[in-house]
Amino acid sequence: MDMRINTCYVVKIQSQLDAEPDKKTGSLAVSRKHQVDDRLMRQTADVCLEALKFCVSVIQDEWGTIMAAESKTRKRLVDVLIHKTKTDKPKYPEFDLRFPNLPAYTRRAIVADALGMVRSYKSNHENWEQTLPAERGAEPTLGLPSRYELTFYDQERKMSSLADGQIGLKLYNGYTWNWYYFQIGQSDAKRIHGLSQTRKMLSPVVDKVRGRYRIRFAFSESKALVSDENRLAYRILAVDLGINAAASWCIMTSDGTVHDKGVIHLDCEEGCLNHMINRKRMYQQAGKKSRCVYRWVRETNRQLSIATAKALMDVAVRYSVDCIVFEHLDSKGKVRGRKYRERIHMWRKNDVQNRVTLQAHRYGMRISRVCAWGTSKYAYDGSGQVDRHSIYHYEHGRKVYNYSLCTFQNGKIYNCDLSAAQNIGARFFLREYVHAGIEGLPAAPQRTLSTLWSVVSNGLPVAA
Repeated sequence: MDMRINTCYVVKIQSQLDAEPDKKTGSLAVSRKHQVDDRLMRQTADVCLEALKFCVSVIQDEWGTIMAAESKTRKRLVDVLIHKTKTDKPKYPEFDLRFPNLPAYTRRAIVADALGMVRSYKSNHENWEQTLPAERGAEPTLGLPSRYELTFYDQERKMSSLADGQIGLKLYNGYTWNWYYFQIGQSDAKRIHGLSQTRKMLSPVVDKVRGRYRIRFAFSESKALVSDENRLAYRILAVDLGINAAASWCIMTSDGTVHDKGVIHLDCEEGCLNHMINRKRMYQQAGKKSRCVYRWVRETNRQLSIATAKALMDVAVRYSVDCIVFEHLDSKGKVRGRKYRERIHMWRKNDVQNRVTLQAHRYGMRISRVCAWGTSKYAYDGSGQVDRHSIYHYEHGRKVYNYSLCTFQNGKIYNCDLSAAQNIGARFFLREYVHAGIEGLPAAPQRTLSTLWSVVSNGLPVAA
């Protein structure tokens, strides 16, 4: 099975170039560099937005005719209604008069967007009419966007000088559509050029963030994943993302054998994050504005997510695992009102899982998630619930607990996150046994590695 993977890379536009392309060599003769003309971008977005609104009104008027046609020909039918060609005369010639020389790819994309908007509105309104008056609520309305996202298709961008960090875009200057050239960083240009050699480049998008323009380059690639026919034959990497450590992991197979395990500590990144959180608290206690501190915390948390994902992927590649198993994150009703440290921990968990998922699919690995309830509450050896308040020390007369360690009911002291990682791996294989028809297992929150050992000891097959 091939999976399509889409990735996005954001590049800042450094400057706009006054340049003329050489007809023979294609290189640019740059005469001047200056700031990006905000008026150009704004005028291009405005004319595309007006064209979108015009197409929406046409589709609403011709909805019956459009829906009578086949689904594959509807976009072509709308295009014929508004645009003049050698063989077709439009029913609404005002479009070509109001938007002369509109690039063909942009026009077709606007038609597709308008058709989707009207179709969604008609579907919502039909469902509203079929609902009882006491339950239907407010009548749906056709929502039109307030801005248009500038997307540049094949014939609206020039990438021949990308190696030099120069990109050409076709923009509207208020009178006509012309080519304008922009400069990006040299390292960014090399990165984009290298990716375009091995992946399919999608249409880039230009947007404005914090007063500066940037280009989003999207790439698409297909990768073959591990066969999904017999999951009991998998070698998995079970991961528990904790608060006390960046992550705990173990390598496991379906017979319950733990081939290796470990805990990932990122002291530098974790210390920096704790320092930023304390700095935020100091700002708030002093009555200072802490907006910048929140940005520091988010950036530090993102760097910690990147480092954690990289460490996990290094382990997965080293042991050639077939699947990476996480705990299912259900944050509904749990994050609001909690401490700020716990909220950013939940955000980091989502970010790490997303980053690992992307990289794992590139290596052909699969991703799976299991129920997280009770993974840290119950010991992996089946001795029952753990005690997380038994390991402590005194600081300045106060009792400080070490929540990274716990005590089993048989007296064994163990890493709590490492025990949870082994329970996560066991639940993956126990779920497969349940799908195979095995009965008599405890509920999901009580399933541990000891449960898997007992299932295997009964003579059940561990792999086909």
